[in-house]
Amino acid sequence: MPDFTVDIGGLDALGKDLDRTGENIDTATKRLADLGPEDLGPDVLDEACADFRDDWSGGLEELREAVEGIKGGLIEAKNAYAELEEALRQNLRKMADALVAEGNAR
Repeated sequence: MPDFTVDIGGLDALGKDLDRTGENIDTATKRLADLGPEDLGPDVLDEACADFRDDWSGGLEELREAVEGIKGGLIEAKNAYAELEEALRQNLRKMADALVAEGNAR
């Protein structure tokens, strides 16, 4: 039977990384929104940056939503693995206790 393990702590760390990713996306979106003509210089550069901002604002929002979806799925998976691990622990403990009781009854 192949070994299969789930690192619950690793899933928590991944969740924190996803949170930071979301924060970075929010920061980038805010910085793009805060750019104005006085910040950039020549009109050509202003127009290019405005086009970039328009193109990327929607993309960054979609990326943030995707990260949130992944984080939600990660939380559900982590909770399911933790519940399974706890159920296995309890059942193995019951089996061990039953074997000890059976051995003592002899």
